Amino acid sequence: MTLKNSKTLLTVSLTLLLCSMFGATFLYRALEKLAEESGEAKDRLLTFDSQLKDFKIFESFIANTENERKLVEESFVGREGLIKFIENIERVGGEGGVDVRVESANLAPGQKNSWPSFRLETSGNFSSVFRFPLLLENLPYEISFEEINITKSGDLKEPWNAVYAIKLLSYEF
Repeated sequence: MTLKNSKTLLTVSLTLLLCSMFGATFLYRALEKLAEESGEAKDRLLTFDSQLKDFKIFESFIANTENERKLVEESFVGREGLIKFIENIERVGGEGGVDVRVESANLAPGQKNSWPSFRLETSGNFSSVFRFPLLLENLPYEISFEEINITKSGDLKEPWNAVYAIKLLSYEF
């Protein structure tokens, strides 16, 4: 009977050993799969973190350059901004000591890439009339002088007149 018990005990032991080996193999593969999924999740998290940092850097850059962007946007004039452009010309003329009159404004409607042109008349003393184009160039707009004609008048109060034909190159079409 001892031999029979030994065989039964050996069979049961071998069966338990095989079951525990299969269980250990199953557990090892499950842990390996979880480790792989954990690595993929970690990679996705690192990618997301990197994108979040890039977004914050970009957001900071936008906030830091707001003043510069505003200056650039103000230097371009659309149809609505032409009145402000003319007012700036008149303001600069007043500050420079000349009387400015906008003789004509041509928007060239319907023509693509045709800049607005203005004909300005100024009067004042020679140095003020001569300095006026320099003051116009210092405005935050890109302009082109097509014609400058300075003449002496007989008026004692404002002895010099000038006619300027300019194009507004920083115009938004």
